Amino acid sequence: MKLDQFRGCLLGGAAGDALGYTVEFVSESYIFSKFGPRGITAYVPVKGKARISDDTQMTFFTAEGLLMEGNPVQNIAACYRDWLITQRQEYPYEGKTTCRLMQVPELFAPRAPGLTCMSAIEAGCVGTMEVPPNHSKGCGGVMRVAPIGLRFEPWEALWVAAQAAALTHGHPMGYIPAAVLAHM
Repeated sequence: MKLDQFRGCLLGGAAGDALGYTVEFVSESYIFSKFGPRGITAYVPVKGKARISDDTQMTFFTAEGLLMEGNPVQNIAACYRDWLITQRQEYPYEGKTTCRLMQVPELFAPRAPGLTCMSAIEAGCVGTMEVPPNHSKGCGGVMRVAPIGLRFEPWEALWVAAQAAALTHGHPMGYIPAAVLAHM
C-alpha cells in the first residue's frame, strides 16, 4: 500500500463529498436556481469550513478499522459503533471507545446519516452476507469502502468490502457494489 494513494483516496473523497454535501437531497432545478447554470462549483462553508458528511465520516472510520490489528471486518464494525457515538454525543466523549478518531472534535457532528446504517449499528453492527441485518439495497455500503481497495489485493479487497458493507446492508445489491468498487 502506498501511503500517498491512501491519503489521496481519503482527501479526494472528502473534498468531493464536502462540495456535494451542500446540495445533497435537493433538486437539480434548485441547484441551478441557487448556484447558476454551472451548478455548485465552490464550497459553501459553515463557520468558515466545508462540512464533513456522514459518508466521509464513515469512510474515515472504515480506514481506521483497516489500521488496527486483527480481523479487519470486526475492527471496522467496532469503529462504526464508535462512529454512531459521534452522531449522538458531543466531544469530548469520556466513555470506552476503540478508534483514535474519537479524539477528533470535528467528527462529532450529526450529518443526517441513513436510517439503515443507524439501525444496523444500533443493533450491534453484526450483519453478514449469510445472516443479513436487513434487506437494504441502499448505497450506504459502497460509499465508505474505497480505502479497502487500497489496503488489500483486488480479490481480497472484494471479499472484505462485501463483508464490511453487509454489516449494515444485507441485500446483495447493498454489498455487491461495495465489493466491485474495492476490487476495481
